Amino acid sequence: MLVKSVYLHLTKLWLRGGRWVVMCGCLVLFAWCYVRAFQEQKPGWDNAFPEHERAYLNAAIETRRDLTPDFSKSVSQPLNDWLPHRTDGLVRPLWPWLAAWNVEAGHPQSSGLPDAADQRVLRSGKRWMMGLSLGFLLMLGLAAARAFSVPAALLTILTIGFGVLLPSTAAFLPDVLFQILFLLIWICCIAALKRNSLWLYGLIGFLSALANLTLPTTTTLVLVFIGVSSLRWLWGWMLAHLPHAGGTSLWVWRNHWLGMVLLVVCHLITVGPMMASAKEKLGDATPFHWRWFENEAAMQEWTAAHHSRETLQAVPPEEVPSYANYLSTHTPEAVRERFWHGGLKMMEEVLQFPWSFDSLPHERGVFVIVLASILILLLLIIAFVAPRAAHAGQALHPETAPLALFSILACAACTLDFGWDMPVLTWGSRYLALYPPLVLSLLWASESLVHRARRRQMSVPVFVIYEMVLWALCVLAFIRVIAVLQPISFTA
Repeated sequence: MLVKSVYLHLTKLWLRGGRWVVMCGCLVLFAWCYVRAFQEQKPGWDNAFPEHERAYLNAAIETRRDLTPDFSKSVSQPLNDWLPHRTDGLVRPLWPWLAAWNVEAGHPQSSGLPDAADQRVLRSGKRWMMGLSLGFLLMLGLAAARAFSVPAALLTILTIGFGVLLPSTAAFLPDVLFQILFLLIWICCIAALKRNSLWLYGLIGFLSALANLTLPTTTTLVLVFIGVSSLRWLWGWMLAHLPHAGGTSLWVWRNHWLGMVLLVVCHLITVGPMMASAKEKLGDATPFHWRWFENEAAMQEWTAAHHSRETLQAVPPEEVPSYANYLSTHTPEAVRERFWHGGLKMMEEVLQFPWSFDSLPHERGVFVIVLASILILLLLIIAFVAPRAAHAGQALHPETAPLALFSILACAACTLDFGWDMPVLTWGSRYLALYPPLVLSLLWASESLVHRARRRQMSVPVFVIYEMVLWALCVLAFIRVIAVLQPISFTA
């Protein structure tokens, strides 16, 4: 009885404010380590300047003149030009538009090694990305601490921050922006499947448009959401027209199609300037020619020769790179093989296979496999060990099935989608955008199961072991932070 009394007293102190003191202290330490680790990164521009970074730099220089519109003759056209719209199909306009604010008027195009003016723009862009990612991680940590336990919230920002976002700030590329937007879209889709308020549909459309203005593309993720939510609508419609007992779900099936309209409208309004510019410049509002090449060299050679409306219109229709022409020149076995090898490559890159444990950063797959194992064990405990649910508050969330279906289908579809592009898009870390939603979904599901087990009066040792495992993972993740800050990397 004494042990139980002490445990309850410490629990009350922890819940009343102790957890927030620990969380805020950890966030301050995390922010300091994140900035220090960013400062340790070297630019590497002395000997070579990657062409993909040069493309974004030149796009920012070209966009600079759009930021000083001339309203002397008209209003609508200068305002339309001021919005992010310049694209060649591969370089999307949002990141050059943001970086252009650091470009001085009259800045010449870059052709060789970056000069002092180029380096100032490159450093400013990287610092901006670091600040954006750090601010996002701190907000994510606070939001996670409200819904999760402290170690789960810390593990979220440690794995995402030092495993994905920080490495992506090393290059003058929009990867960080895309990864953040991709995660926000995923969170909004999960929230909309739990409770489909109309504003969530509009937010999904707006965020997915911003992501498509950054990098290609989040369309696959949104299509999976549309498919799963439409199945949920069909199920809700069937229940509404069949005799059944009343449920507790907050998902309103009547909102679905109006929400779909809001999603599409918000998306098209946001990407409209880019589509109009691509139609005028390239003759195609959605130029995805680059996706249908076998490798980056062939893609770069073709796009260098066909970068205007006139040159593209001169190509015979049967020779234009497209999905239909790709299928006509490749066997179904070749298409399946590209999907298969692309999916395997995606898994290797996202989870850092094969594991060697003698290099930095630590393998991301370690955390995913441990978290997946924890989730499976919790599912078994809820199903066979925990007391049965006595009321709706002790049961699983009413929308558990759509949430699980969306998470599984979205992971599989985005793995194949990104994997298809990997032979062509060999630069950057766009593919790492799948890792943050994967980690967050596993932690989100585990915490939800733990909350249900607590409501069912599950025995205390289960929760203690769960918390200890999460704290152990936090220590492992923090070892990565220490290793990153070392002047010389660890070796086995």
